[in-house]
Amino acid sequence: MKRLLPVTIVVLCLSSPAWAALTVYSHVGDWDLFSGTGTQGRQTCGIGHTDPANGRAFSLRYIHGTEGLSFVADKPTWNIPAGTTIRVVMQIGLNTPWSEQGTGHGQRVEWTMQPSSVQAFDTQFRQAQSMTVTFPSGNEPPWTISLHGSMAASNAMGRCVTAMMQSA
Repeated sequence: MKRLLPVTIVVLCLSSPAWAALTVYSHVGDWDLFSGTGTQGRQTCGIGHTDPANGRAFSLRYIHGTEGLSFVADKPTWNIPAGTTIRVVMQIGLNTPWSEQGTGHGQRVEWTMQPSSVQAFDTQFRQAQSMTVTFPSGNEPPWTISLHGSMAASNAMGRCVTAMMQSA
């Protein structure tokens, strides 16, 4: 039951109309692996972490036909006006924080990391024990996300992206 709750929450978070065809296909450490057809009918590979205590979900996604790595932070109690600009800061372990500009709508904040930064981000993501995500312009407390299993999750996402590119 304890292991099924995070998967159930991720499936629910991914089941909004924009992400209706994404399917969780495996679980490694504290991360769920998912793939399928995302927004605008684009093939997507991703990994996500859901906090079972409060339903907050964080995911990394590669969307075919786009550049960079997409990130999504979902929280069931948010009600963000569409198009709201939100600064997001991610700090992996004790590394220098990554500051990104996100866009909020409803229960979600989304942002994209430029392709030139993805490899350095992935290296940190694979090596640290945790990541802290903050939203400095609002009143949301920091999110501490376990990176247990992040190396295996990143490897699986890489295999998914490779398979997607080969079949495209």
